[in-house]
Amino acid sequence: MKLLLVLTPFMLLAQADPAREAYQAWDAQHRETDYKARAQSLFEASAEWVAKWPDSKLAWDRRRDSLVGTQNHSPELWKQVDENLIRLSPPHTFAASAAYDWVANKINVAEGEALIASEIEWIDNRPRPALAAQPSLADLIDDAFFASKIFGPLGTLAMAQIQRKEFEEAHRTISRIRACLDGGFKLHFDQDPLSTFPDYEARDLVLSAQLAQAEGKNLDALADFQKVITNPYFRTQYGGWMKETHELWTQLGGTEDGWLVFSSAPPLPAGIPRGDRGMPFLPWVALNYKLPPLNLPGLGSKIWTNKDFEGKTTIVYLFASWCAPCWRHLPAIQAIHERTKDRPDLQVIALSVDEDQEKLAAFMKDKGYTFPVAIGREYAKKLLREDMILGQVWILDKTGSIRLHRTPNIATNVQVEVDEAMYKMNEVAKR
Repeated sequence: MKLLLVLTPFMLLAQADPAREAYQAWDAQHRETDYKARAQSLFEASAEWVAKWPDSKLAWDRRRDSLVGTQNHSPELWKQVDENLIRLSPPHTFAASAAYDWVANKINVAEGEALIASEIEWIDNRPRPALAAQPSLADLIDDAFFASKIFGPLGTLAMAQIQRKEFEEAHRTISRIRACLDGGFKLHFDQDPLSTFPDYEARDLVLSAQLAQAEGKNLDALADFQKVITNPYFRTQYGGWMKETHELWTQLGGTEDGWLVFSSAPPLPAGIPRGDRGMPFLPWVALNYKLPPLNLPGLGSKIWTNKDFEGKTTIVYLFASWCAPCWRHLPAIQAIHERTKDRPDLQVIALSVDEDQEKLAAFMKDKGYTFPVAIGREYAKKLLREDMILGQVWILDKTGSIRLHRTPNIATNVQVEVDEAMYKMNEVAKR
């Protein structure tokens, strides 16, 4: 399961990587290869890339992907990969992921525990930036993630402590996880169980179950596992922990008929969208940010002002025609536009940071996109920053205030994106 709230961003500014051309050529040759063969090929190719370009972060990222794909459990290889990624990443950006790699794979656990404990100490001692009287959108988003950054590292620390039978320490860590969920996470993130249970509430319950089982408290473990496997949001997205719970049930003398009752999960409530299996929806940052005054040109003669956002619930997608990672989401934006264009209460608007309107218009025509576009690089910079993340989605209420913010899920298909967007728009419209 994912342990972090932050997706890899689509940054406005990016640095060239010497291994990119080699990877793109390899990827083009192996797109039709089956998963197992592709993973093995990547394992062999990435060994050459990291030897040739030892300072290429992309090469080491692909090397890490290859270890995941081949289910490699070599402590030496994992340590080599993660230590190089720590070296090539800004301080305190990859160390927590490295520790998770080691602990989750049950290798280098003592080192992983020491590393994650160091990261938690750094997180705990960071000075929290004071919010200005009129904070920018970027300030509010940063504040939300500042409060939640501790969640993933605490989960990794608890796993390590359970594996090393440090039970008193594990109890304290899991208590901190619960406090995080009841505190900053609840304050800053929308509490829709569609996006909060599978990776967050379930994480607390699974760790509690694993700790109870390690302590020999199997009935307590079974009770916690049941809360996970019978939750319809978790069951729909993952279906995990069934084998472990079933084994524990059988160990404690449960029958197969009893198991069918014990493990039965209700269906998702009516109207709740289903996501991609194994890729639950990420939580939305909960906001109440009134759009500053705007007067932006659109394609054609349209001028966008704040009045265009009043009286309707609106999805805004921040993009650029040259942003390749954005391209995968634009078909969903078009589909949402098709479903809302004749509705008086819902709409979709794309906010482009393109500087060349002619190229933007040509891109839209070439792709057949007809969703409305407001053009406002400087406006977006005022709300965000020069190094803004593209691919952001904002949902505005009928007063023109941003109520929900998120970068889109990476692995969702068009229909999944459309269904969730319509669901969340309707939820905001009801408030």
